[in-house]
Amino acid sequence: MKTLTCAQMGGMCDAVMTAETKEEMLAKGMEHLEAAHPEMAATVKAMPKDDPMMVEWNKKFDEMWDAAPEMPAAE
Repeated sequence: MKTLTCAQMGGMCDAVMTAETKEEMLAKGMEHLEAAHPEMAATVKAMPKDDPMMVEWNKKFDEMWDAAPEMPAAE
């Protein structure tokens, strides 16, 4: 279980998201963007995956995910 904030993922607020996998974190991040920052979500969705900004963001996200400490699962 890892935790990242919206701001850490390039967003505009300090909302906290927790996930077991990188894919789950990406999904939760997009869900949060759509609800809290719809204009930003629309921009991200419209950007091609091979756009240099997206390629760089994905690289940074991978590094951030790998560096995030593992949190014990809540019981």
